[in-house]
Amino acid sequence: MYKKLCVFTSALLLAAGIGETFAYNTIKCGTLNAKWTSNSYATSASGVGFPVGPWRDALASVVSRWYNNPSNLGFSVSYGDTSVGMGNGQSEVWWTSGFGAPAIANWWLNTSTCRFSEVDIRFDNTVAYHYTTAKGSLWPYGGGSRPFQTTAMHEFGHAAGLGHTASVYSIMGQDWTHIHANGGTATAYPGEDASAGVVAVYGLWASAPQDLGVAHWRRVGASGEYSTHDRTRILNTSGIELARVGTTERTYYVSKGQTVLLEMSLENMGRTSPLVPTVGYYLSTNDTISTGDTFLGSTAYTLYRDSVLTTTRTLVIPSTLISGATYWLGAIIDSTGAIAEGYEGNNATYTAIRVR
Repeated sequence: MYKKLCVFTSALLLAAGIGETFAYNTIKCGTLNAKWTSNSYATSASGVGFPVGPWRDALASVVSRWYNNPSNLGFSVSYGDTSVGMGNGQSEVWWTSGFGAPAIANWWLNTSTCRFSEVDIRFDNTVAYHYTTAKGSLWPYGGGSRPFQTTAMHEFGHAAGLGHTASVYSIMGQDWTHIHANGGTATAYPGEDASAGVVAVYGLWASAPQDLGVAHWRRVGASGEYSTHDRTRILNTSGIELARVGTTERTYYVSKGQTVLLEMSLENMGRTSPLVPTVGYYLSTNDTISTGDTFLGSTAYTLYRDSVLTTTRTLVIPSTLISGATYWLGAIIDSTGAIAEGYEGNNATYTAIRVR
């Protein structure tokens, strides 16, 4: 969430609100996008809340992923701040409570220039956050903890000038279900929608790395300002979801030789739009999908930075599988390695199947 706190340096008061451009929303100052003058969001983190150790590492990972976004906006964080506070002219990050949300970004805006002067990010220390990337400990995969990195990724999006998004799979919607997993690891990332938004506000960084991703999450609706997300599915050839067991880590029932549709969300979060990566589809004996698994086919997709593509691919379940056994169908984006990426940790993901 964010709250609008403006320091007015002009007698002219401009209305501040949210404006929609494509799927993403930007923070508006009149008709203009609110933004940073220096094309840099530099913040400092509380030394108490983010000492040397895993919480600092988790915050640093979020800042690093945002730094490599394809826009001209840079991100940085310094550590050891001993005197954090709101309205002190310095952007800061800290833990507190009692403000009515899991996290909040408060911003100050010069309404005559439509430029931010301060954005503070606070996390509620009574929420069951965890810094871990072990998926089994996190909400989206049946664990007891809210993933800190996804919430931080969302709040840093506000600091960049983005509002909430309800119309597309986005980190600026329901953050804890905008996450990537392969094997036992689940990581946060800005995503296509937020990346397109910051490019719209700050322009394209000509040297930005390419970044492609595949996720087993999709938009299913909206809750107020927030998009809501659910897992991607396996369907029959009529487009009907197959029978399954499990709610968080779903396992779909299939038959040997059956033709199915595997659903995945594909994203282009890099410098070039469009990109045309090859997506390879695989069968694995575990939930870590790699090119060493059984190859089932491939398709080239045209991916634009302003559109998440949730799509299906027809696959045939091999007739050689063992009845009663569990396997995993998976997808690897840029499976041929033709596109050099700055980060490839979000290039593969999975969905479980059980053979009848």
